[in-house]
Amino acid sequence: MTRPRLSGDNLEFLDRPDLDPRELRVCLADVARLNRWFGGTRAVVAEVRRIVRLRGLKGRSHVLDIGAGGADIPRALVRWGRGCGVHFHVIACDRHEGIARAAAAFCSGVPSIRVLRADALALPFRPERFDFITCSLTLHHLAEEEVVALLRELRGLARQALIVSDLERGAWAWIGTWLGTHLFCRSAYTRHDGPASVRRAYTLDELRAISRRAGCENMRWSRRWLFRVVGVLEN
Repeated sequence: MTRPRLSGDNLEFLDRPDLDPRELRVCLADVARLNRWFGGTRAVVAEVRRIVRLRGLKGRSHVLDIGAGGADIPRALVRWGRGCGVHFHVIACDRHEGIARAAAAFCSGVPSIRVLRADALALPFRPERFDFITCSLTLHHLAEEEVVALLRELRGLARQALIVSDLERGAWAWIGTWLGTHLFCRSAYTRHDGPASVRRAYTLDELRAISRRAGCENMRWSRRWLFRVVGVLEN
C-alpha cells in the first residue's frame, strides 16, 4: 500500500473547511472513543506519565497539544494529573475553525484547557515555553516536507519532551481501521476518514527518516498496539 499524494480529491473530511457542525461533533466523539478503546490515548498519556515519574515532576505543568481534534487527549491528561499531584494546563491547538469551536465546547467544564485556533507551522510561542508537546493523529494530514517543518518547529518548544503518535500505513492497519470505524462509529465522516488516514499515514521507517531530516536524531520511534506508532524526543 503506497501513500497517496495529498490533493483535493483524497482529503479527509476533517481537512475540509466547511463541515456540518453536528456531524463534526459526532465525528470527534467517535475519534475520542476509538482513541480510548484502542490505545491512542493510552499511548500518549503513558509516555507523559513515565517521564513525570522518572523525573519526579510535581505541581503545574504546561502542555501544548497539536492537532487537538476534540481535545480528548488533553482531557485525559488533566484527569490523570489530578490523581498524581501534577496540574496540567493545556493549550489545545487546531487550525480548523470548526474543529477548534467543537473542542472548546467539549472542554467547557475544564478550565485548565484553553483551545487556540492556530497553524502548527506558525506558532506564536517562545522556545521551551511548555513542559510537554503532544501531537496525535496529525502527521498523516501533512505532506512530508510539512512534517519535517513541524518537527523542527516543535522540538525547541518543550522543556521535557515532544511526544508524537499516529497510525502506521499497512494493509492490516487499513482492514482493522475499516472494520473498527464501520462497527463502532456513528459518523459518515469517521467511516470515511479512518481508512483514509491509514492510506495517508507514514511507515515507521519513513518517520525515523523524516525525524532525522528535522534534526530530531534522538527521537525514539516504536510500534504500539493496533497499528499505532509513537515518537518521543526527550530533552
